[in-house]
Amino acid sequence: MRTFVVAVLLLAATVAPGQTSTSKGQGKDELRFTLILSRHGIRPPLTPNSTLNTRSSDPWPEWPVPLGFLTPHGAEAIRQMGAYLRLNLAGNGLLPIAGCPDSSAIYLYSDTDERNIMSSLHTMAGLEPGCGPRPIHTIVPATGVRDPLFSPIPGTFPLPPAEAVASDRQAVLGSDPTAYLSVSGNPELTELAHLLAPDPAHPAAKPILDDPKPLAAAPSLIEDFQLEYINGRPMPEVGWGRVDESAILRLLPLHVKGFALTTRTPLSARTRGSNLMAHILDTLEQAAQTSPAQPVPGALGPAGARLVYISGHDSNLFNIGGLLNLHWTVEGIADDTPPDSQIVFELWQNPASKQWSVRLVYRAQTLDQLRSAQALTLASPPVEVILAPPGCSTAQPCAFAAFDKAAHALLDPAYIKPDLPPTQIAPINP
Repeated sequence: MRTFVVAVLLLAATVAPGQTSTSKGQGKDELRFTLILSRHGIRPPLTPNSTLNTRSSDPWPEWPVPLGFLTPHGAEAIRQMGAYLRLNLAGNGLLPIAGCPDSSAIYLYSDTDERNIMSSLHTMAGLEPGCGPRPIHTIVPATGVRDPLFSPIPGTFPLPPAEAVASDRQAVLGSDPTAYLSVSGNPELTELAHLLAPDPAHPAAKPILDDPKPLAAAPSLIEDFQLEYINGRPMPEVGWGRVDESAILRLLPLHVKGFALTTRTPLSARTRGSNLMAHILDTLEQAAQTSPAQPVPGALGPAGARLVYISGHDSNLFNIGGLLNLHWTVEGIADDTPPDSQIVFELWQNPASKQWSVRLVYRAQTLDQLRSAQALTLASPPVEVILAPPGCSTAQPCAFAAFDKAAHALLDPAYIKPDLPPTQIAPINP
């Protein structure tokens, strides 16, 4: 609590970065509502070592938690992001500077994976320290069905027609798909292959360069190096001592390129992102009402909530980024979504005209911030990139009505389930 008090004192001396009003003489707009779509925190790989070991000449390391679970270091790093969020939101007047926000002020919605539930828990531990666990809403378990907000296909909606998928991929791959997917079009694959098995006398059982489409196999391997680094492993243990930060930064564009081919193409973004985005718009519309606010069907959280925090996955950020044509660059890497990264939707209102505007932000910690789990403050913040919302020619200010109309036009009604699934309060086992 002492660290938080010091941060509050720093905050009190900082001028909040309110938006400039579009109407001369009416003063600055005021932040009224924030929705955060966040990727979960740092986890181990999702692939077992028995499979990963076929790709390298050396065995991959063991992790302190089961595959896919939030690591202790990941919990600390995302807690620091939560502490920064409190400073940011309090500085803009959305939450009180100190104390516990009202029970209805914050609404948490999470996918059912352990890493998502625990990421929400630790984010809130940083955002409202000493306030006790806040309810985290998740879908009621159903056999074989994932939450349609995070994993809509194939559990809730069918796969798109094969011909549509082929046409979508062809539009991305261009006239020479082989070059797009092969070593000739991705020279970083050669470096990746060398890191995996540097000695020709001791090759991997399944060398990545022997794959007919090596780009498809590369993203998860590159991310696994990134996860080892940001989880704070000693450098001699990161990639068997062969991988450093500069190598990770060189390889990450390859990870984004390969992962985007299944998550950010026009068809994939539309079919996998429309349902989530539709409910995000419902939530924003519920918040952008004159008092007293009334519930909007499909909105996440109660009318009157000031912060809605959604704990999802990198695929969800890729889907929404592709659907809305949002782009960002951090540490020289375009459109990456590391652990703790966020797409933020802010609603601002002019106190005189009562007009609403929207601001979109991509927020993420740098690799070194994640690796050190350093304190994030207004003086040492995560990276924030202002995004240009659809419907507006510039990033800000952007009228909410224009954004709302343009975003709705990008959705595919065939992949929207208007009703939210039944939810429960997630069990929490710190």
